[in-house]
Amino acid sequence: MKFSIAIPARLGSTRLPGKVLADLGGKPVLRHVWEAANRVNGANEVVVLTESPEVQDVVKNWGGICYLTPESCNNGTERVCSALDRLSGDLIFNIQSDEPFLRAELIEAMIARASMNGVFDILTPVYSIKNADDIFNPNVVKVVLGHAEQALYFSRSPIPYVRSTDMSQWLFRVPFFGHLGIYLYGREVLEQLNLIPPSPLAAAESLEQLRFLQAGRRIQTILTDEASIAIDTPEDLARARKVIRESAIP
Repeated sequence: MKFSIAIPARLGSTRLPGKVLADLGGKPVLRHVWEAANRVNGANEVVVLTESPEVQDVVKNWGGICYLTPESCNNGTERVCSALDRLSGDLIFNIQSDEPFLRAELIEAMIARASMNGVFDILTPVYSIKNADDIFNPNVVKVVLGHAEQALYFSRSPIPYVRSTDMSQWLFRVPFFGHLGIYLYGREVLEQLNLIPPSPLAAAESLEQLRFLQAGRRIQTILTDEASIAIDTPEDLARARKVIRESAIP
């Protein structure tokens, strides 16, 4: 079984344009992600996908593989699908380019999970939320899980709603889970993307995974023990820079 790692890297990001090339500890944000992906044991290839010739040139200067994809792609999944014929994997990772603290060990755990039991359409990591403020932060995507740890719903809103309890106590009443922007797809799921109808839920929440969930696709989760810092806003970038300064991260 072959595993491809695709890193969609859109330079013209809506909330923070140019973030993939923003400096983070002396390296572009994207390079942190690319280096982590290249440390993964078990991956057959690592490919960056972008609409930007500038990003392509930068990645090639690192010695990486980068393909130009249509500017019209609405999200990372569409960008991966646009380059599917260039990817060799039976299972394909979509790793967000704004996750600079990505750990190769997490990707390896997902590979191990898929190798043992591949009965899913999509596999994605979740973590236990420990900070009550994160429940109400729309940039932290929440997920509700079934008994078999399958995803029931994703939202930027606090889910579940804890009735008859002060909001400051919600975290102590029920587990809350956050979602990391990493997906492992079966190749046939991506090959059939055009057959999956548009999702009003995905449009409303601006969460591409809801398109698959609303169409009845099974999204299985894997629990990881720590949250990452996804860079969506200038404040996120400042926080990531602070983490880099205060740590020994290379």
